[in-house]
Amino acid sequence: MRSLLAGLVALGLGCNRPVEPPAAAAPVVGPRYFIVGKNGAETLAGKPARLLPGFGVAIVEQWVSAGEWRGRSSQGREFAMRDLQAARPSRFAGVEVAERGLDFGWAIREGAPVYARPDTTAKPVAQKSHYACVTLASLDGPQGFYRVAGGFMSEADLAVPHAAPRPPAVADDEPWLDVDLRTQTLVAYVGDRPVFATLVATGVGAEGTAFATPKGILRVRAKLRAATMDNLEHTGVLPYSYEEVPFTQYIGRVALHGAFWHDQFGIPRSHGCINLSLADAERLFAFTQPALDGGASEVAATEKNPGSVVRVR
Repeated sequence: MRSLLAGLVALGLGCNRPVEPPAAAAPVVGPRYFIVGKNGAETLAGKPARLLPGFGVAIVEQWVSAGEWRGRSSQGREFAMRDLQAARPSRFAGVEVAERGLDFGWAIREGAPVYARPDTTAKPVAQKSHYACVTLASLDGPQGFYRVAGGFMSEADLAVPHAAPRPPAVADDEPWLDVDLRTQTLVAYVGDRPVFATLVATGVGAEGTAFATPKGILRVRAKLRAATMDNLEHTGVLPYSYEEVPFTQYIGRVALHGAFWHDQFGIPRSHGCINLSLADAERLFAFTQPALDGGASEVAATEKNPGSVVRVR
């Protein structure tokens, strides 16, 4: 049987490689994420490379050499720690729906205004902090606005998940995911029942372009606890490279995964993948099929164990 990596290469996903930590690395609880600083970073040992500003690495070991701190990444490359900045992953997390239903949304910018009437030229009567969870006073409202306690909020400032019908291929007790590109939200269902909802950051490209998130009824084809993602084999595109992207679920040429390098959920931000906060990525990784057994680091869907449906609309 082919390895999962070989299968991914066959699917055209060879630029997203499973992480193989070097055998000499010191044991760690988990990766520690760093972002390459404005001056870039050169490898001091390991595979020669120059990393550009904004690239992400997972440092698994640090020590002092010749009076300066060095670090070894999960790919065995050594860097001067002065060239790296500790990442600050988003602390945002979605909502367990339970019995409340989808009667809420999230403010997607700091100081999102609440108006006494549905008019964005009016003086705000209140403001909501970034990612504040706002309960809707009713599910209907004037065009372009939502009714909330104390007034109205613009659809441009409040991302609200909406219930959607179950795809025909999904059984009435089966877990599946619904991604709404318009609202930049994701709802996890068991059959017809929503159980979890959150914000996502999908592709910035127009529909049909390389940086768009493809629409359709898809399935989880492979899951990896961590994968390296880059586009360094391509030319004429903005380069990126991130080590140990956590809780990765492929649904074709793109994946759902945690994103430790930004805190902009609720607006398009990616090159096509469906970005999640680290907490949400872990929550949904455990929710979908196929499940990982024991300490396995990866799993592929099979005919007998197909992956969960992910509808992108």
